[in-house]
Amino acid sequence: MPFEIRPANPVDDFVEDPRVSVFSGDEWRRLLALARRHGFDPSDEYKDVLAPEPGENRELGLAATQELAVALSEALREETAPGGEGDDGIRVGPPDEPGLQVDWARVRSLGELSESGPVTITHLP
Repeated sequence: MPFEIRPANPVDDFVEDPRVSVFSGDEWRRLLALARRHGFDPSDEYKDVLAPEPGENRELGLAATQELAVALSEALREETAPGGEGDDGIRVGPPDEPGLQVDWARVRSLGELSESGPVTITHLP
């Protein structure tokens, strides 16, 4: 089931915010694994917020979103191949498991959304 991530404080309640992102469940787990590898939420403080039950939503506060943005920025900086970004994305698992990677643009999308402030995480049914 997908996860929708949107600004907790939208600029305009009547216009769809273009920064809203929807990630598949697997993609969301890979993004969080990548962020954790780069220092996000080492003590699992935000575990319940990051994984709401289907149909529920949770708000990830400002301190947590700043921590997430820094971790993803660090991931993008460290994981960039010497010749630039590779077509395969960023690996979040062992090399012999090609499905365990996340697309560069998806990392950037979540990072930019996190930089904007608190976000609401909704586990879509």
